[in-house]
Amino acid sequence: MSGALEQRSFGRNDEKVSVIGLGGAGLYKHSYEQGVATVKHALDMGVTYFDTSPAYGKADADGRWIERGKSQLIMGEGLDGTTKPHLLATKLVSYTTLGGTNPLGYRTLEDCRVQLQDTLRALRRDTVDVLQGHDMEKAKAWIPNAQTDDELLGLDKDHDYENSAIIQALREAKRQRLCNYIGLSFNRSVALAHVLRRVELDMCLSAGQYSLLDRRSRQTVQPVVHEQGIAYVVGGIFAKRDLAVSDEASPFRLAIKGPLAQTGAIFSDERLIKLAKTTGISIAALTVRFLIANPKLSTILVGASRPEEIEESVMAAQAGPLPPDIHHTLEKLNLE
Repeated sequence: MSGALEQRSFGRNDEKVSVIGLGGAGLYKHSYEQGVATVKHALDMGVTYFDTSPAYGKADADGRWIERGKSQLIMGEGLDGTTKPHLLATKLVSYTTLGGTNPLGYRTLEDCRVQLQDTLRALRRDTVDVLQGHDMEKAKAWIPNAQTDDELLGLDKDHDYENSAIIQALREAKRQRLCNYIGLSFNRSVALAHVLRRVELDMCLSAGQYSLLDRRSRQTVQPVVHEQGIAYVVGGIFAKRDLAVSDEASPFRLAIKGPLAQTGAIFSDERLIKLAKTTGISIAALTVRFLIANPKLSTILVGASRPEEIEESVMAAQAGPLPPDIHHTLEKLNLE
């Protein structure tokens, strides 16, 4: 290894977190046992930020959850009893139904209270460090009478964010010391920036819109985060246009080497494939090393479901930011 994993400030407090965090969205993909081993290995490698959600679990072919919250169970067991410093982040989910039948979400403050207690039991603890609202770009996260699960939050007029059930629940949990920090998770950066200007929080998670080819979060969320001094977490860094799912014979598999090549996420941008081959640095490592060059980021969530996968990302971070010429080349790439 190249040295200790860098620690960064977590917003406007003295808390420190590792620049690489373990994201739990796919923690269950190989097996429960491999997921637990991944959490433990992340701890051993100096990872101090762990993110999960009740929404992370297996779904059937129709999109119905059949193992809701499996990531939380794995995360809870992997962290149970450890004396190593870490922050555990989880979420309250905005889904009004799971599996099409089970009511769950935050239509009311009581919904949130019940869900939080279920979450704490799954995580094997009485409190969590960070509690967030999940998928907050959805209208149903804020508006009780939203008509569909896919309706996006309208930004053309202000909603009463502060008096929404989710914000009340987050503030209540913090007052009751069930969590230390509160925040919101969005997959749509423009909506996250909009809400951050209207609600006081400790942190935010911007998912899927900050990567090698997508800078929307940096352009829209980062200025607000910097102004407010809150923690800035990003996830989904191998998502969206950077990736495509393909079969085993795909030539794109050549562009990514190491354990992450087995996840099924295939990097498909020809410019990145060429750069990876020219530099000898996998696209996964290029991504991690490109992002850690931004000092405004508190931690970067990487998904893993086997120990060797989190190790690959940590080792990339330990190698430090990319050489200036490679970083400059990547800066010039944009979504088309």
